[in-house]
Amino acid sequence: MKIIKLLLTSFIILISIDAFAAPSARRCMILPVRDTVGGAIGYEVFSKIERYLKSSRWCYYQYNSEIINILSNYKQDLDKALENPKVLRLVSDKTNAGSIIKVKIESLPQGVTVHLKIIGANGQDILFREELDLNQDDPDVIAQTVNNWLDQYEKQIPYDARVLGVLGQQFSIDLGKDAGIYVDYEVKIVRPMRRRRHPLLKEVVDWDTKTIGTGRIIHVGESLSQVKVLRYEDKSLVQVDDWVIINKNTKSSEKREMQYTPTEDEEAYSFGLLGNFGASLLLGTGSNNNSSASGGTKAISGFDFKIAIEGEIYATRNYWVGIDLEKGFGSYSKDSGTLSPEDNSMDSSTFRLLAGYKYLPMGFFFGPQIDIYLGYGSYSHGYDTQISNGFTGVNFSGLLIGAKGSMPIVKDLRIYFQFDFMFSPSYEEDVTVFGNASDTSNIYLEAGGEYKYGPAVTLFGGIAYLGNKAEFASDQRKVDIKSTSLKAGVKFKF
Repeated sequence: MKIIKLLLTSFIILISIDAFAAPSARRCMILPVRDTVGGAIGYEVFSKIERYLKSSRWCYYQYNSEIINILSNYKQDLDKALENPKVLRLVSDKTNAGSIIKVKIESLPQGVTVHLKIIGANGQDILFREELDLNQDDPDVIAQTVNNWLDQYEKQIPYDARVLGVLGQQFSIDLGKDAGIYVDYEVKIVRPMRRRRHPLLKEVVDWDTKTIGTGRIIHVGESLSQVKVLRYEDKSLVQVDDWVIINKNTKSSEKREMQYTPTEDEEAYSFGLLGNFGASLLLGTGSNNNSSASGGTKAISGFDFKIAIEGEIYATRNYWVGIDLEKGFGSYSKDSGTLSPEDNSMDSSTFRLLAGYKYLPMGFFFGPQIDIYLGYGSYSHGYDTQISNGFTGVNFSGLLIGAKGSMPIVKDLRIYFQFDFMFSPSYEEDVTVFGNASDTSNIYLEAGGEYKYGPAVTLFGGIAYLGNKAEFASDQRKVDIKSTSLKAGVKFKF
């Protein structure tokens, strides 16, 4: 199970990493270093700067071999391509880098001119720029000059981390042990309001910010950490992409209480949640097949309509309990065999009581999610009792176990897949027709997509399949009940 979980997690992370918002400026990458002597100096300088970035604590170095393939398409005029904001934006998207480091070396009669430009994730914002004439072309001196500039740039980044996801009064940040932070460090939360650009150089020179509050780090992972809000300085709540400034001189003995409690209206705009409630409609087809060695196969099928409600409540950040209720109606007719009468009505009901664990591979709710759950399930299929045809109301119930995985595709849109089954469910009949079952099985599958319509409203749709089967020791008798439905509904977070 651990191996399967690891494989699923790795797969989801790999295919979903490009789905998130603009990356942090502390995620950096360096473009190929250009020179005017055919790369004789540039490659060696590139290697030395790259080694510095990989060992630094301020930069989460982002490398992607696909960038080589992308830039190879522009090898006829690479310098021009690296000035194109669309190309730089593509590089940022592929590497998840918020600081694109661009170094150019121009040879002089004696020495070189070194140019450094650091560009933001949108391919346009110039975050830092330096230029210097050196009286020598030693790669070590050039690389050290650039590294010194990068140290200056690090001090100008207006935040230590950014908020990735919020759950009530706790939130995740994109900083961990790799950056040298620990539990009990206090943080300041600020929100960027407006950036100021130099009117001539077009560089970002300053930001207008608003202080939101303070918090304390309560858990530190390798590259992600969890923070609990201590107090608010403003009536705004913490949001995704807010900035976090670390105070590494925090006294761990200090105990602070929240001084401001958000009002009910303000909580409605929080990205945190205590649970969710959903309702949906299902329209599809169903069938009931029974067979025996002596009587052959008799089957009915038709269209059915179902109404479903579901709810979840979080006991903690990861543990939850939920309930699913469903009621369906339909009109079936003969599909095969000799039947008298040939029509039958159907009504169904479903009850599921679940408890599960939500695993967040990237540490926050807005990334991939994997739910493992177990509980009790009961599926009732009601039919007009027709003993000669082999039809009567039946019920399958028992202990079930399942899993659900979801991942973001683009902003506000994610896909999901869910499956569960019952262990040898019990089988009961309204009127004894076949008797006690010797073997039973159950499976439920669902796949679809979810669209975040608003902060607390999600629209979803997909396809659902339910199969219940019972086999009997005598006369090779079998009962096989199936339904396939299109599903559409809405969920509300609270």
